[in-house]
Amino acid sequence: MTTFTGHLTDAQAQRLMDGMLLEAEADEVLAHAGGCPECQALTESYRVLGDALGEALGALELPELPRDFTAGVLSRIDAREHAVRRERRFAVAILAAVLVAIGVTVVAAGAGTWAPAASRLAGGLGSAGEALRLGAGLAATLLSALRFQLALACAVLAVPLLFALSRLIPSARAELA
Repeated sequence: MTTFTGHLTDAQAQRLMDGMLLEAEADEVLAHAGGCPECQALTESYRVLGDALGEALGALELPELPRDFTAGVLSRIDAREHAVRRERRFAVAILAAVLVAIGVTVVAAGAGTWAPAASRLAGGLGSAGEALRLGAGLAATLLSALRFQLALACAVLAVPLLFALSRLIPSARAELA
């Protein structure tokens, strides 16, 4: 599939000047650029601009880095890594303290306090699992029976959404202008 549409776009002209044309468009773009005065002028303008920028950047003097630049960067990296390690240790300490507090609370309360609650929780989880198992069978049956209605509803919702999204994409005419 080619992305070439007649005249070079700005992006294609830039890629041509940089030698970075996409494989799918290279032959057509090169052939067209060789025979189209408008596209030759466009690519020439990018070449001139690139040369001017190259000269301007080449004329700039590189600033002298401080002698301790590398050491300063490395010390900041070390400080950040130290802070991260300290935060991790602090988080682990908080987690350990919370677990110890929960353990002490459970032991202090005695089995008579938490055992009935744990039993109710286990029973509730078992009931929830059974409900999910039954619901899964029902859902498969409903989806099978309502397949056409679901497809129709998706289409009805998708058409306006796709139309709205298509308005966000610039047209090929706008790109050529």
